Amino acid sequence: MNLLHVAEGVEYSLLHEADVPDMATLLAEAFSRFEPMAVAAKLPASQVAHMVAALAPKALAEQLTIVARLSAPESSRGPLVGVLLADDFGTAPPPGIEDVAPRFAPIGTLLDGLDEQYRATTPVAPGTHAHLFMLGVAEHAGARGIAGQLVVACMAQAHRRGYHTTVTEATGAVSQHVFRKAGFQHVATASYCDFSHEGQRVFSTITGVEGTMLMRRALGGPVP
Repeated sequence: MNLLHVAEGVEYSLLHEADVPDMATLLAEAFSRFEPMAVAAKLPASQVAHMVAALAPKALAEQLTIVARLSAPESSRGPLVGVLLADDFGTAPPPGIEDVAPRFAPIGTLLDGLDEQYRATTPVAPGTHAHLFMLGVAEHAGARGIAGQLVVACMAQAHRRGYHTTVTEATGAVSQHVFRKAGFQHVATASYCDFSHEGQRVFSTITGVEGTMLMRRALGGPVP
């Protein structure tokens, strides 16, 4: 385990291959139940888990993903309570990823359109932009500040690896607050009311937030 730091009884580490099954389970639960677009698109937990497992080899190779576990004696691993899945924004996703989770299609279309807006005005080469894109915290651990700690740890890791910018697509009010608190700034928004996929306004039922925000933060400065 590549331990980065400990805070409030939680250990923050780089993703290890042994973490992948727990990561898939946690993100499947968090996204299928609470992420606004996943709920609106009726994305089942099983498809989220398959997608996370398919993304894991790239995440392991690029060493940007951070996991959070409750502290435990040295002879054992504590339960996984948080994950921030991250990758290189300048490298291609794994081939065939779109076939792993069919119900992800409208979500992927919206996110791709938002990302294309960014790439149209900003050069994105491998090794320049770290992409923070699946943040999940176990429901029972939500009061420990884990989400914010994961973001800070991920930014620090990206900076160590030579990245100069982090980007994220924050899809709900909670995630938008977490990233704003970490110093991320709004770049563009994809409106849920205006978005249409195959003639259907898939996300028109989402309330309390205008849409997914593409947010950006330069690395190297102090974290708020």
